[in-house]
Amino acid sequence: MHHRARTFLFFILICIFCIGTPLVVLFSQGYRFDIKQKKIVQTGALHIKTKPSSAAIAINGKQKRIRSSRFLYSGTVFRNLVPGNYNITISSSSSLPWEKNISIEPSLVTKSTHVALPLSPPPTKTLFTSTSTFRYIASTNDEAFLVSSDKKSLFSQSLNDTSQKQIFPIPTATTTLEKSEIILSAFPSASTHNTLVNTNKKSYVISNGETISLEKPLQTIANQNKAPVSRLLWHPFDDAILFGFTSSANYWIHLPDMTIGTFLKEKIIGWSSAGSRAYFLSAQGTLYEFSTQLQPTSTPLTTIDPTLFSRFPLAIHALGDNRFVIHEPSGILLLIDIPSLHSELVDTAVKHLVISSDASRMAYLTNDNQLSAYSLEPTVDDSIYSQYEKIRLADIPENANPLAIYFANDNWYLVLPTEWGAFITEIDKRLPLNLWVISFEKKIVPVAFRSQDAALIWQMDSTFSASRLLP
Repeated sequence: MHHRARTFLFFILICIFCIGTPLVVLFSQGYRFDIKQKKIVQTGALHIKTKPSSAAIAINGKQKRIRSSRFLYSGTVFRNLVPGNYNITISSSSSLPWEKNISIEPSLVTKSTHVALPLSPPPTKTLFTSTSTFRYIASTNDEAFLVSSDKKSLFSQSLNDTSQKQIFPIPTATTTLEKSEIILSAFPSASTHNTLVNTNKKSYVISNGETISLEKPLQTIANQNKAPVSRLLWHPFDDAILFGFTSSANYWIHLPDMTIGTFLKEKIIGWSSAGSRAYFLSAQGTLYEFSTQLQPTSTPLTTIDPTLFSRFPLAIHALGDNRFVIHEPSGILLLIDIPSLHSELVDTAVKHLVISSDASRMAYLTNDNQLSAYSLEPTVDDSIYSQYEKIRLADIPENANPLAIYFANDNWYLVLPTEWGAFITEIDKRLPLNLWVISFEKKIVPVAFRSQDAALIWQMDSTFSASRLLP
């Protein structure tokens, strides 16, 4: 090759290198040419994790992938997205679709990792069918307590299989109910090994297959105090101790030897527990912490204006670290954070409240069916939620009449059962908010919600069934 040609080729290669190398570097760092803006911009990424993992994802109407589920699925990352707003839709057979408008920022990964598509129709399994009629009165995570139609017998029904047994009166025991005596309520202890049963005349404890009558200790308290025990409550972690409340003084009962003692000579209007601690709110507005010793002491923690409340008892939820949520039957919702010296009247018309298992957030439904979430702790997840932030979620139809609220999907979804099915929604500040309706063909009686598999337990006539709402 001629010397001039070689020189020309050399300069051409130098130019290609000088121009191409920066372009390659920019490309590797996520820069792309935006046709709309007619300039080079740095791209972002989108991380999506779905249940089921085989769901189809479409970005701005263009389907991006349909994949089969696999072990240790951690989601899908879509890279090199030009900054801007994108409409994301996710769908799967036998599920309700999900939609969200998501903003992609330069050099950032935007996440949407809590997508769960409600099952429609939900797979339903019959737990048991009986020739007798039962009425649901209470439940734990694994069992429901059912009372017979004549209110004379109490049964424990497993929420995982068809097993059922009569627990009161125990068939092999001599304890029987009086002719006019009927069962009103049943409360399991913290360990669920013991059960407190209240009738219209007496109270009993079922423990290790035996029935313990509380008639003598309750009569002793009534004689000492000149007033009967108005309510019994289990100790937060000790199955051997019951608390008894009267209008002017309060007692503990040690079940093994029926020892009785007083612990607070004030009327109690609310109570709660967290771990090994018990808390009581007096009518004077003092919040006490109760020691776990058999010879108890009560330590005042803070004082709350008692004029805020007009109906009792109050539902007090201990969040740990001396933080409390107080819900009054008339609808007042109050947050007390003693270490941070923060108190807040969150709402005044709350009819249903639920707090997440990790105490990081709560959700509530008002009397006019407005559903909201409230961040109890700062959370950085798919979005950033500051502490004490209120998120207005949805307006539930007025005629729907949800009966409760439950958390699901790692505390990022809410389930609101009704007599005709359930509403399901997500906790997400980004729009549109997904609100799904699961409808049943006939009217049901919601009994409980099994969080481990997102199953709604419900009753229809004499049949109890479980419907799985989420994958």
